[in-house]
Amino acid sequence: MKVILYIGFILSGFVVLGQEWRDSLDIAREAYKKEDYSKALKYYESAQKKAPENVNLSDEMAQSAYKAREFEKAEKIYQQNSNSKKNTQQKAANYHNLGNSRMKKKDYQGAIDAYKESLRANPSDENTRYNLSEAMRQLKNQQQQEKQQQNQDNNQDQQQNQDQQKQQQNQQQKNNQNKQQGQPKESEGESKENGTGQLPNKTVDKMLDKLTKDEAETKRKVNGSGGKNSSSTSGKDW
Repeated sequence: MKVILYIGFILSGFVVLGQEWRDSLDIAREAYKKEDYSKALKYYESAQKKAPENVNLSDEMAQSAYKAREFEKAEKIYQQNSNSKKNTQQKAANYHNLGNSRMKKKDYQGAIDAYKESLRANPSDENTRYNLSEAMRQLKNQQQQEKQQQNQDNNQDQQQNQDQQKQQQNQQQKNNQNKQQGQPKESEGESKENGTGQLPNKTVDKMLDKLTKDEAETKRKVNGSGGKNSSSTSGKDW
Protein backbone atom coordinates (compact mmCIF):
# COMPACT_ATOMS: atom_id res chain seq x y z
CA MET A 1 0.00 0.00 0.00
CA LYS A 2 2.80 2.40 0.89
CA VAL A 3 4.60 1.59 -2.36
CA ILE A 4 1.50 2.33 -4.39
CA LEU A 5 1.05 5.65 -2.65
CA TYR A 6 4.71 6.58 -3.25
CA ILE A 7 4.44 5.81 -6.97
CA GLY A 8 1.22 7.77 -7.17
CA PHE A 9 2.91 10.75 -5.52
CA ILE A 10 5.77 10.69 -8.05
CA LEU A 11 3.39 10.44 -10.98
CA SER A 12 1.32 13.31 -9.67
CA GLY A 13 4.53 15.35 -9.42
CA PHE A 14 5.32 14.75 -13.08
CA VAL A 15 1.80 15.72 -13.98
CA VAL A 16 2.15 18.97 -12.05
CA LEU A 17 5.51 19.78 -13.69
CA GLY A 18 4.08 18.94 -17.10
CA GLN A 19 1.17 21.22 -16.53
CA GLU A 20 3.46 24.03 -15.29
CA TRP A 21 5.62 24.20 -18.44
CA ARG A 22 2.53 24.07 -20.65
CA ASP A 23 0.95 26.86 -18.64
CA SER A 24 4.13 28.93 -19.00
CA LEU A 25 4.18 28.23 -22.73
CA ASP A 26 0.56 29.33 -23.11
CA ILE A 27 1.27 32.56 -21.22
CA ALA A 28 4.37 33.19 -23.36
CA ARG A 29 2.52 32.74 -26.64
CA GLU A 30 -0.36 34.89 -25.47
CA ALA A 31 2.05 37.66 -24.44
CA TYR A 32 3.80 37.44 -27.81
CA LYS A 33 0.48 37.93 -29.61
CA LYS A 34 -0.13 41.02 -27.49
CA GLU A 35 3.38 42.25 -28.43
CA ASP A 36 4.51 42.08 -24.82
CA TYR A 37 7.80 40.55 -25.93
CA SER A 38 9.70 40.92 -22.65
CA LYS A 39 6.98 38.98 -20.82
CA ALA A 40 6.86 36.41 -23.60
CA LEU A 41 10.61 35.85 -23.38
CA LYS A 42 10.41 35.42 -19.61
CA TYR A 43 7.75 32.71 -19.83
CA TYR A 44 9.38 31.00 -22.82
CA GLU A 45 12.55 30.63 -20.76
CA SER A 46 10.55 29.31 -17.82
CA ALA A 47 8.71 26.81 -20.02
CA GLN A 48 11.95 25.60 -21.63
CA LYS A 49 13.52 24.87 -18.23
CA LYS A 50 10.52 22.74 -17.18
CA ALA A 51 9.78 21.13 -20.56
CA PRO A 52 10.88 17.61 -21.49
CA GLU A 53 14.21 17.21 -23.26
CA ASN A 54 12.58 16.58 -26.64
CA VAL A 55 10.79 19.96 -26.53
CA ASN A 56 12.80 22.77 -28.11
CA LEU A 57 11.42 26.31 -27.76
CA SER A 58 14.64 28.05 -28.85
CA ASP A 59 13.22 29.55 -32.05
CA GLU A 60 10.33 31.16 -30.20
CA MET A 61 12.65 32.34 -27.44
CA ALA A 62 15.06 33.85 -29.94
CA GLN A 63 12.30 35.64 -31.81
CA SER A 64 10.89 37.02 -28.55
CA ALA A 65 14.36 38.20 -27.51
CA TYR A 66 14.82 39.91 -30.89
CA LYS A 67 11.43 41.62 -30.62
CA ALA A 68 12.26 42.66 -27.04
CA ARG A 69 15.44 44.26 -28.43
CA GLU A 70 17.63 41.92 -26.42
CA PHE A 71 19.84 41.35 -29.44
CA GLU A 72 22.74 39.87 -27.48
CA LYS A 73 20.50 37.09 -26.15
CA ALA A 74 18.86 36.55 -29.55
CA GLU A 75 22.26 36.23 -31.23
CA LYS A 76 23.40 33.70 -28.63
CA ILE A 77 20.31 31.50 -29.17
CA TYR A 78 20.59 31.61 -32.97
CA GLN A 79 24.30 30.83 -32.72
CA GLN A 80 23.58 27.79 -30.57
CA ASN A 81 20.89 26.62 -33.00
CA SER A 82 23.13 26.85 -36.07
CA ASN A 83 24.35 23.24 -35.79
CA SER A 84 21.01 21.72 -34.77
CA LYS A 85 19.04 22.55 -37.92
CA LYS A 86 18.35 19.51 -40.04
CA ASN A 87 17.44 20.81 -43.52
CA THR A 88 18.81 23.66 -45.62
CA GLN A 89 15.69 25.83 -45.28
CA GLN A 90 15.86 25.79 -41.50
CA LYS A 91 19.62 26.41 -41.59
CA ALA A 92 19.20 29.32 -44.00
CA ALA A 93 16.44 30.89 -41.87
CA ASN A 94 18.48 30.51 -38.69
CA TYR A 95 21.58 32.19 -40.22
CA HIS A 96 19.39 34.91 -41.70
CA ASN A 97 18.00 35.70 -38.23
CA LEU A 98 21.49 35.52 -36.76
CA GLY A 99 22.61 38.12 -39.30
CA ASN A 100 19.68 40.35 -38.39
CA SER A 101 20.57 40.18 -34.69
CA ARG A 102 24.16 41.17 -35.45
CA MET A 103 23.00 44.01 -37.66
CA LYS A 104 21.06 45.44 -34.73
CA LYS A 105 24.25 45.27 -32.65
CA LYS A 106 26.14 47.08 -35.47
CA ASP A 107 28.36 44.04 -35.82
CA TYR A 108 28.36 44.40 -39.58
CA GLN A 109 31.21 42.01 -40.27
CA GLY A 110 29.50 39.34 -38.19
CA ALA A 111 26.22 39.99 -40.03
CA ILE A 112 27.99 39.60 -43.38
CA ASP A 113 29.39 36.24 -42.31
CA ALA A 114 25.92 35.05 -41.18
CA TYR A 115 24.18 36.20 -44.36
CA LYS A 116 26.79 34.43 -46.48
CA GLU A 117 26.13 31.19 -44.57
CA SER A 118 22.40 31.66 -45.15
CA LEU A 119 22.93 32.14 -48.88
CA ARG A 120 25.10 29.04 -49.07
CA ALA A 121 22.11 27.08 -47.78
CA ASN A 122 19.55 29.00 -49.86
CA PRO A 123 21.14 31.02 -52.69
CA SER A 124 17.77 32.15 -54.06
CA ASP A 125 16.70 34.11 -50.95
CA GLU A 126 16.45 37.72 -52.16
CA ASN A 127 15.83 39.12 -48.67
CA THR A 128 19.07 37.66 -47.41
CA ARG A 129 20.90 38.91 -50.49
CA TYR A 130 19.55 42.43 -49.91
CA ASN A 131 20.49 42.31 -46.21
CA LEU A 132 24.00 41.18 -47.18
CA SER A 133 24.46 44.18 -49.47
CA GLU A 134 23.17 46.51 -46.74
CA ALA A 135 25.55 45.00 -44.18
CA MET A 136 28.47 45.52 -46.58
CA ARG A 137 27.44 49.13 -47.14
CA GLN A 138 27.14 49.77 -43.41
CA LEU A 139 30.53 48.16 -42.79
CA LYS A 140 32.14 50.45 -45.37
CA ASN A 141 30.55 53.53 -43.75
CA GLN A 142 31.67 52.34 -40.32
CA GLN A 143 35.25 51.90 -41.50
CA GLN A 144 35.25 55.36 -43.10
CA GLN A 145 33.92 56.93 -39.89
CA GLU A 146 36.53 55.13 -37.82
CA LYS A 147 39.24 56.34 -40.18
CA GLN A 148 37.97 59.92 -39.99
CA GLN A 149 37.82 59.70 -36.20
CA GLN A 150 41.35 58.36 -36.12
CA ASN A 151 42.55 61.21 -38.32
CA GLN A 152 40.82 63.73 -36.05
CA ASP A 153 42.43 62.14 -33.00
CA ASN A 154 45.84 62.26 -34.69
CA ASN A 155 45.34 65.92 -35.65
CA GLN A 156 44.32 66.77 -32.10
CA ASP A 157 47.37 64.99 -30.72
CA GLN A 158 49.60 66.81 -33.21
CA GLN A 159 48.04 70.17 -32.32
CA GLN A 160 48.49 69.48 -28.61
CA ASN A 161 52.16 68.63 -29.20
CA GLN A 162 52.65 71.84 -31.17
CA ASP A 163 50.96 73.87 -28.43
CA GLN A 164 53.16 72.27 -25.80
CA GLN A 165 56.30 72.97 -27.82
CA LYS A 166 55.21 76.57 -28.31
CA GLN A 167 54.57 76.98 -24.59
CA GLN A 168 57.98 75.54 -23.82
CA GLN A 169 59.64 77.92 -26.30
CA ASN A 170 57.79 80.92 -24.84
CA GLN A 171 58.78 79.86 -21.34
CA GLN A 172 62.41 79.47 -22.42
CA GLN A 173 62.42 82.93 -24.00
CA LYS A 174 60.89 84.39 -20.86
CA ASN A 175 63.55 82.72 -18.71
CA ASN A 176 66.30 84.08 -20.96
CA GLN A 177 64.88 87.60 -20.73
CA ASN A 178 64.73 87.36 -16.95
CA LYS A 179 68.35 86.25 -16.84
CA GLN A 180 69.47 89.14 -19.06
CA GLN A 181 67.59 91.68 -16.95
CA GLY A 182 69.21 90.34 -13.78
CA GLN A 183 72.87 90.71 -14.99
CA PRO A 184 75.12 93.63 -13.60
CA LYS A 185 76.15 96.57 -15.82
CA GLU A 186 79.31 96.48 -17.88
CA SER A 187 82.55 98.18 -16.72
CA GLU A 188 81.93 101.28 -18.80
CA GLY A 189 79.27 102.24 -16.30
CA GLU A 190 81.87 102.24 -13.53
CA SER A 191 83.51 105.40 -14.86
CA LYS A 192 80.25 107.31 -14.80
CA GLU A 193 78.48 108.87 -11.88
CA ASN A 194 75.63 106.91 -10.50
CA GLY A 195 72.09 108.19 -10.15
CA THR A 196 72.84 109.80 -6.76
CA GLY A 197 75.60 112.12 -8.13
CA GLN A 198 78.42 110.19 -6.38
CA LEU A 199 81.50 108.71 -8.01
CA PRO A 200 81.94 104.96 -8.02
CA ASN A 201 83.88 103.55 -5.08
CA LYS A 202 86.88 102.48 -7.15
CA THR A 203 87.29 105.96 -8.66
CA VAL A 204 87.14 107.55 -5.22
CA ASP A 205 89.78 105.16 -3.91
CA LYS A 206 92.10 106.02 -6.80
CA MET A 207 91.68 109.76 -6.25
CA LEU A 208 92.34 109.44 -2.51
CA ASP A 209 95.42 107.34 -3.17
CA LYS A 210 96.75 109.95 -5.62
CA LEU A 211 96.08 112.79 -3.19
CA THR A 212 97.93 110.92 -0.46
CA LYS A 213 100.91 110.34 -2.71
CA ASP A 214 100.94 114.00 -3.83
CA GLU A 215 100.78 115.19 -0.24
CA ALA A 216 103.61 112.92 0.78
CA GLU A 217 105.72 114.14 -2.14
CA THR A 218 105.06 117.75 -1.20
CA LYS A 219 106.11 117.14 2.40
CA ARG A 220 109.23 115.37 1.25
CA LYS A 221 110.20 118.30 -0.94
CA VAL A 222 109.50 120.81 1.82
CA ASN A 223 111.52 118.88 4.36
CA GLY A 224 114.39 118.52 1.92
CA SER A 225 114.70 122.26 1.13
CA GLY A 226 114.50 123.25 4.79
CA GLY A 227 117.46 121.10 5.68
CA LYS A 228 119.68 122.86 3.14
CA ASN A 229 118.87 126.31 4.50
CA SER A 230 119.70 125.38 8.04
CA SER A 231 123.12 124.13 7.10
CA SER A 232 124.00 127.40 5.36
CA THR A 233 122.93 129.64 8.21
CA SER A 234 124.35 127.61 11.02
CA GLY A 235 127.86 127.27 9.51
CA LYS A 236 131.12 129.07 10.54
CA ASP A 237 131.29 132.80 10.90
CA TRP A 238 133.46 134.50 8.25
